[in-house]
Amino acid sequence: MKVFKINLGSENPSPTSGRFWTKTLVMALAIFITSFLLPCVEVDSVISAVIAAVVISLLNAFLKPLLMLIAAPLIMMSFGLFMLIINAFIVILTSHLVSGFEVSAFIDAVWFSIVVTIVSFLLDLPAKIKRVKQSISPFQNEENKKEDDFAEYQEVESTEEEKDIEEK
Repeated sequence: MKVFKINLGSENPSPTSGRFWTKTLVMALAIFITSFLLPCVEVDSVISAVIAAVVISLLNAFLKPLLMLIAAPLIMMSFGLFMLIINAFIVILTSHLVSGFEVSAFIDAVWFSIVVTIVSFLLDLPAKIKRVKQSISPFQNEENKKEDDFAEYQEVESTEEEKDIEEK
C-alpha cells in the first residue's frame, strides 16, 4: 500500500533548514509588496524588508509556539481567529525591533498579517505545487522505496522460555 505524505498547511521549518530561508525570502518579498498595498505600513528599503522577514520568521519559530500554548483556550473558543491577534503581536514586536519597518497601529498589524499571508501564499504557490507533484510522482528514488517497504510477517518457533510464559 502506498502512503502519500502531503503537508499543505503552514509548516514551520527549523531555522537551520534551507526551506526556512526560502520562506523568509518569500516573506521579505511579500512584506515589500504589502508596504505598497497598505499605506499604514512603511518599509524604507529592501534590506529593511529582509531584516523584518528574518525577525518575523525567528519569532514565528521560537515565540509563536509559546504564545499558542498560553492562548490555546482562546484560540479554541474563537475557532482559530485569536491567531490573528498573535500574528499582529509578532508584527508589532518586529516593528519595534527593526528600524526601517513600521506599522502604525494594532489593527493595521492585523491587516498587514492578513495581506502578507495571502501574498506569501501566492508567491510560494509554485513551490508548493512542485512539492506535491514530487510526493505524488510514481517514480520514487530508492531511499523512499526503502522507507515505504515493510518486512513481511514471518512465523518463528518460540523458545522454551516463551512457551513457559505462555502456559502461565
